[in-house]
Amino acid sequence: MMITTQNAFWILLIFSISMASASTIPSLGGPGIGTNYGRYSSNLGAPEIGINYGRYGSNLPPPEALPSLVTSLSIKHVKTFDMDPRITTSFANTGISLSLCIPNDKIPILSTNLSEADSIIRTFILPYHKTTIITSISVGNEVSLLPQFTPHLVSAVVNFHRAIKRYRLHKKIKVTTTHSLAILSRRFPPSTARFHNSIGESVLKPLVRFLQRTKSPLMVNVYPYLAYKQSFPSIPLDFALFQPVNGSKRRMYRDPYSGVAYTNLFDIMMDSVDSAVKALGLPKIPVVVSEIGWPSSGDPGEVAASLENARVFNQRLVEHLRRGEKKVTVYIFALFDEDQKTGATVEKHWGLLYGNGSRKYDLNISPPV
Repeated sequence: MMITTQNAFWILLIFSISMASASTIPSLGGPGIGTNYGRYSSNLGAPEIGINYGRYGSNLPPPEALPSLVTSLSIKHVKTFDMDPRITTSFANTGISLSLCIPNDKIPILSTNLSEADSIIRTFILPYHKTTIITSISVGNEVSLLPQFTPHLVSAVVNFHRAIKRYRLHKKIKVTTTHSLAILSRRFPPSTARFHNSIGESVLKPLVRFLQRTKSPLMVNVYPYLAYKQSFPSIPLDFALFQPVNGSKRRMYRDPYSGVAYTNLFDIMMDSVDSAVKALGLPKIPVVVSEIGWPSSGDPGEVAASLENARVFNQRLVEHLRRGEKKVTVYIFALFDEDQKTGATVEKHWGLLYGNGSRKYDLNISPPV
């Protein structure tokens, strides 16, 4: 998770929402409102709800306990931040899929050394893929703007895919990389969003072309809470939390260029990514939200980081995705609270479960019957 501030963007958005805050949306069937839930890209079928499994916690349940805990949440997809064989083995024959991650420090050598990619596959993939469902591998996590990795990223992703293809696993296991929204230099209005000039043409354009060619998703971490926090107290909390569908008055922002109306921050952030891809002259690409969530606690004064708001956000996120025409896959952050994380207190409290495996609040993820 990468926390950044882009004050100019949020000031503009705050002004626009406040100007429209008295607007009401009488029906979700009106043109451009709620009919497409934004224009972001996804053609991945039914919406899938996954979970991120981080391990910076004391006394977390052992990997062998994970399948039952994940199943109890009605979740069938898990994203990890490494390639630990013990975790991969624990999900064998469970029907739960895994998205794995190659550590960042492997990126430079992977960019030039196919034998390193081959070694990773033989060690961490081949012994397990017949019994454990591995759907994707992220080459690094949030490295697009880090100068020690940026020049090597595209070559590392391409080389790893080339190695996977040697074993004829490229259709089963997609190779990609994960980005934070810091890759956007401009986010607002969403139809005018752009990637940073330093990486747009040199990194993201060839990367997106590769992903389109290999039918792999663009993975992006999307955090409405962080956007809300950076603008506090100006962006309305209900706009960040997904306003109730049947509310008599709903805040609305209409993009002055596309005409699309938005009733929540998530759709604005998603459409910003879509527009930035289009600005590179590229066709739409399916987007997977690799991290999203809401914290249940924070430092004094972070009143929005609460147990109830975390429950409301995650529940409304699930419901929003099921209502929309765009079937987006998201991985909620995270499975457990992680009390060993450094930094602000809020970093430790994103889990659906406490560190001991008990539920923090009720969340209905089961698809409707």
